[in-house]
Amino acid sequence: MEAIQSLFSVFAGFLAIDVVVLAAVVVAAGLDGIRAGTRRASVFVIAAPLAVVLYEAAFRTAYIGNIVLPLNALLKFALFAAIFVFLYILLYRIVPASFGTGPVFVQGLFGGLAVAITIAIVWLQVPALVTLYEPSAFLQSIFNASYRALWLLVALILLAIVRR
Repeated sequence: MEAIQSLFSVFAGFLAIDVVVLAAVVVAAGLDGIRAGTRRASVFVIAAPLAVVLYEAAFRTAYIGNIVLPLNALLKFALFAAIFVFLYILLYRIVPASFGTGPVFVQGLFGGLAVAITIAIVWLQVPALVTLYEPSAFLQSIFNASYRALWLLVALILLAIVRR
């Protein structure tokens, strides 16, 4: 038992908890992609950046901006979550069922990677999410603003490979 605990403490020193969580997201979304195809992953990767755009626009929108600007971080998170859920449901209904590919391991893995990349980018881009939990410096250095567009492009390329 002590060997397992010492091994865990060695790996815990190297890996931040958010990296472990993103790895779990890759596994969960990958298993979902293997089981049911990549339609949900594709919709997620499209809906999350759109939610960021609409969330940031809400603060500059007539009538709405004056209401959402003074909200605290938790309510701003709730606003972002509501926008994301609305867009996810909307896009899921727009995207045809045939968009989901068949259950293939590599396609599920690529869909899971695309979802994890998108989560990391969106989390760092929305200040309300960063105030709830600030990702590690390691994750911030990989997905910082300089590389954000490239990582989103990688996520979209992964999904394009899946659809091929």
